[in-house]
Amino acid sequence: MPRREKAPSTPISAALADPEMGVPDVPSGQEPGAREGANPFGAEGLDSAVDHYAQTTLNADDSLKLEVPATPNAPSSPNDDDDDGSGGGGGGGGGAAEESEAVAGGGGSGGSSAAGSGGGVDAGAAAAAAAPAAAPVDTPGSGPGGGPAAAPEVGINVLKPGAPEAAAHYTSPSQAFDHEDTSTPNWRTHDKHVFLLSFAGKPIYSRYGNEDKLASVMGVMVALTSFVEEDGDALRSLVAGKHKYVFQTQGPLVLVMVGSTGESENHMAMQLSYVFNQIIYVLTFAQLQRIFKQQVNFDLRRLLGGTEKYIDTLLDLFDTDPSFFLGAVRCLPLQNSVRDKVGQVLLNSKSKDLVFALLITDNQLVALLRPKKYSLHPADVHLIFNNVTSNASTDSEAELFMPLCLPKFNNSGFLHAHVSYVDEACSSCLLLITNEKDAFMQLHECRTKIVQALSSNGCLAEIARAAAQDGYHLNHVEIPDLRHFLYKSKSTAQFTAPVLDPPYNLPGEKQRLFRRYQYVHHRIHSGARPLKIYYHVGQKETILGWVTFGFELYACFSPLVTKRAAINAVLRLIRWMKREEDGLFILSPLVF
Repeated sequence: MPRREKAPSTPISAALADPEMGVPDVPSGQEPGAREGANPFGAEGLDSAVDHYAQTTLNADDSLKLEVPATPNAPSSPNDDDDDGSGGGGGGGGGAAEESEAVAGGGGSGGSSAAGSGGGVDAGAAAAAAAPAAAPVDTPGSGPGGGPAAAPEVGINVLKPGAPEAAAHYTSPSQAFDHEDTSTPNWRTHDKHVFLLSFAGKPIYSRYGNEDKLASVMGVMVALTSFVEEDGDALRSLVAGKHKYVFQTQGPLVLVMVGSTGESENHMAMQLSYVFNQIIYVLTFAQLQRIFKQQVNFDLRRLLGGTEKYIDTLLDLFDTDPSFFLGAVRCLPLQNSVRDKVGQVLLNSKSKDLVFALLITDNQLVALLRPKKYSLHPADVHLIFNNVTSNASTDSEAELFMPLCLPKFNNSGFLHAHVSYVDEACSSCLLLITNEKDAFMQLHECRTKIVQALSSNGCLAEIARAAAQDGYHLNHVEIPDLRHFLYKSKSTAQFTAPVLDPPYNLPGEKQRLFRRYQYVHHRIHSGARPLKIYYHVGQKETILGWVTFGFELYACFSPLVTKRAAINAVLRLIRWMKREEDGLFILSPLVF
């Protein structure tokens, strides 16, 4: 392992530094989790934006009033239960019940983040060129002559003969609400609808309701999109009352999200991009284009039958998991020595055809092995997490070999993944990804070596112990004024957050806090006026958002906290993160 040098103690370059405090900190680029060349995902895991913000200082003086007018596309602040309708976003309106303050960035592009790039579906010519070749012929989803064939096996029946088949009898939310349509009162009460259809108006997917019964509604959506495109423009969004309609055209498909959740257009568009990427994960973009080039009104449900649950679980995660809008991956808090042992086992046991190896538990990354010349985008890791979660098995001996397409890595061809669980509780999943479709036996032997080595050196027990602890609580941080936080290391594309303590452990409060984080994130990354600092005061909590070159931080405090106390708490949190970064992040890339 390379020798790790201690960062020098130099004056803070952060925007929240209080001149009266004189707190020493690390220079820009050396924040907690930020080390040169330490990104485990490779170059594509990094934020592409460069910090052009001037050195800005926010004084802790309570008399400070730095307000930013509300931007035209900014969503209204999620109302507290007792806000009396006073939404205060960015100091643009809102009464005494709510106050928002911001420090504007100096006109740079720092407002863009991995969340913005992570959800996109740009073809990625550079990534595709660098990716290992995946045979376009004789791949799942292509029949003789390149025509449509049976859908690829994506892990519906993942268990070997004789094992329990719980995954095969999964009932998705879209199936549970299949009886609903526009005439059903309950259909209108859902807070977020998602529609997927072809540009010819052929229904493909609806989160709620039967697609065939909603064909007329989808036809109107296609008509609106086509009408706008005839003038050389693109329909992005509509607002009708409390509902926001976001449209997205991706290749031959049209995606529409209708929500009354208060989310921003950018966040909803990012979610639609993930939904499209999930389709590509199953079919590949090249296959999708070929299908609709041959038959414009092709019914894509023939190829996607049984895969609705992946979209369903993905849409559920959007409302609870901050990793999507942060554009980052969550790592399992684990001792650095244990993580190094796991990495060495993966490295020593790899087969010659291996491209990526991931060990994950409970949607948290334990270790990642990749070639030095290839990178893995966090958006692709999110799709892998989602598909593993959707294919949960109850048999620790089951092994699945399935095709998958990683849109950010190479959206034109398939890789193949050997998926298995390495512990009796089926909580830790090992994925061995190759570009060889006949490499099952080699990866089976590789998996056997890894499981034996992790068992003998005690790493499996340590991972199970860490997963059973369910993260860490705020009492480990020991900052009294702090209620919760999200911390993203931009250089490693990873984030960490403590367990939600009361009152945010209740479902309603948890959801409300999540929407608050989304709102502050949107205001900071607003394309009209990107910010470096955003201070938002509500009826039930205060949220402080802070973006630097090396990290993003969103900290939650009580509504009565003073600016001085919030700044002191944030600076203490940064020092704590620096001490604990080895256990919270993967700082040493594991490459071969």
